[in-house]
Amino acid sequence: MFKRILQIGLIVGGGILAILTLAFSSEKLSKVKCNELTVVIPDDSPRFIDEAEVTRLVKQADPKLFEKKLDEVNADVLENKLRKVPAIKNVEVFRHISGDRMDFKGDLIVEVMQREPLLRVVEGQTDYYMDDAGVIIPANPKFTALVMLVTGNVDEKFVRKGLIPLVEFIEGDDFWRVQIKQIDVNASGELAMVPLVGDQLIEFGEPDNYREKFRNLKALYDQAFNRWGWDKYKKISLKYKDQVVCTKR
Repeated sequence: MFKRILQIGLIVGGGILAILTLAFSSEKLSKVKCNELTVVIPDDSPRFIDEAEVTRLVKQADPKLFEKKLDEVNADVLENKLRKVPAIKNVEVFRHISGDRMDFKGDLIVEVMQREPLLRVVEGQTDYYMDDAGVIIPANPKFTALVMLVTGNVDEKFVRKGLIPLVEFIEGDDFWRVQIKQIDVNASGELAMVPLVGDQLIEFGEPDNYREKFRNLKALYDQAFNRWGWDKYKKISLKYKDQVVCTKR
């Protein structure tokens, strides 16, 4: 009987001790300051902005970050401010506490996902990337993305409406993805391309009916170029409906 009472007493006492310990820990954890800021960018991510730049943006958004307790940092506010940066597609802010009962440290972790560029527009002083959603990403001299280059007379509206679907088609095709790397746009909105294999100028015309035009061009490659070589013609025109017009050298 005495042993039974002793066991019950030990269990109750242990439970009370655990509650007191948790209460003590919770109180102490609530006083943990924000000691560190860790920025995480995936290794395979574009690098329009780096860890140092994200760190600067976080400190700019909350200048008193390291004067606050960790649970006082407003993660939602920081996320919303960082999402306004054109290069950032999404961001998540987490709080992390490390250490033991005697010494806790607070770490604010910022995970950043950057936008994937689809193409790059370069014309005079204009230089920017654009993703498949039509969002402009300012160019960064420290980073170059290997994407379709667009030059010539082109504005943002034309890129979004006419070129994004075309470039998505090219990037989705195993043959054209490695063959076409640059598109030039003239004042009339017509396209010209220079393929990587062969040095023919491809007059594409306006960026409509692009599937049919590429189908006709592929047929020419398969039927004519494989037979007579890639250097027989200096210009190929696809601008006329249902026609492929070739100009010999």
